[in-house]
Amino acid sequence: MKLHSALMMIVAVVLTLSVGLATAQELTKEQWQQEMDKYTQMRNDLQGKLKTLQSDIGTLTTQSNKLDGECETCLDELYALVGSDREKASAYRSEIEDAEAKAADLMRLSDADLMARSSELTELEAKSKELWGNKLSLIPEFWDRLTALDTKVKSLKETLGKQVKVYTVGTWSRDRDCLWNISKKPDIYDNAWLWPRIWQGNRDQIKDPDVIHPGQMLKIPEGKEMSGDEKAAARKYYSRVAARAASVLAPPAEPSTK
Repeated sequence: MKLHSALMMIVAVVLTLSVGLATAQELTKEQWQQEMDKYTQMRNDLQGKLKTLQSDIGTLTTQSNKLDGECETCLDELYALVGSDREKASAYRSEIEDAEAKAADLMRLSDADLMARSSELTELEAKSKELWGNKLSLIPEFWDRLTALDTKVKSLKETLGKQVKVYTVGTWSRDRDCLWNISKKPDIYDNAWLWPRIWQGNRDQIKDPDVIHPGQMLKIPEGKEMSGDEKAAARKYYSRVAARAASVLAPPAEPSTK
């Protein structure tokens, strides 16, 4: 700012000199010399100030470069403390940026669209946990960003929870989770035969009702009566199961006598 002000003053002096030259014919020789001496002194003063400012800028630039170097060294030492380095930190930073972009994208969705893309929220939550598992998360820069990311994930999950009941699928070995067992839970439908409701309410996530995955966030449609479409889907499923069973149990064909 000081340099800018000095330059502006120089410009003002030049303009003033120009005006002075335009009116020089109206001055006596002595008056002209006095004016020239005054402006010459102003120019010399400004050049002196400009030189001082340039020297200050050089000194500050040197100090800034030194501090930048010390900061870089400090970062390298900090990365080394968690068994990492600058290259790995850069890759880790990119992963966080991708997760932040996904969170921002989901935050912009309407509640209905967010519900339709709830599987992406599940993936984002898993990614956040993965990122926290890296020791680089202890670095203040990354710690703060991951904390902010978790806040967004929590907010998104709360939004989903307000719209409809959501069940997070556990593992088969621990929870014995399948659509049949989930449906018969007392806090779900308390009726295993209503499992097609969960299937049809989550067609964006469930392609095969016999296959669900740990961590999936399944919407639980309200009500304990199946719709016509849900009943039709169930009948079609049972027909396929019966057909597969019949093909397995069918007796071998009689040998040909021809």
